[in-house]
Amino acid sequence: MVEYDNAAIYIQSSTDLCDKIEKIDAIIAALEDTALSSAAKDNIEEYWLDDGQSKIKTTYKGTDEIFKSIISFEKMRQIYVNRLNGRSVRLVDSRSLRR
Repeated sequence: MVEYDNAAIYIQSSTDLCDKIEKIDAIIAALEDTALSSAAKDNIEEYWLDDGQSKIKTTYKGTDEIFKSIISFEKMRQIYVNRLNGRSVRLVDSRSLRR
């Protein structure tokens, strides 16, 4: 079993974009559980992510830091999804729209 010091090393350990997205989803789920449990007490809180193959332990100093981390991971996830799927733009003629 591999134990990681932080989530960045855990994510960087995979080379496939789909695998990175799955790892970010697991981290976000663990952070949401931590935010839910610390919402009532708003003090130092830590979370563990143990998927059977690896472990991550991180400590936060309040609910606000947890939410900032969730937002940051969601942004990184969206970057990976955009790299995987690409971006596209659909142009529509204005005459085809209902008025």
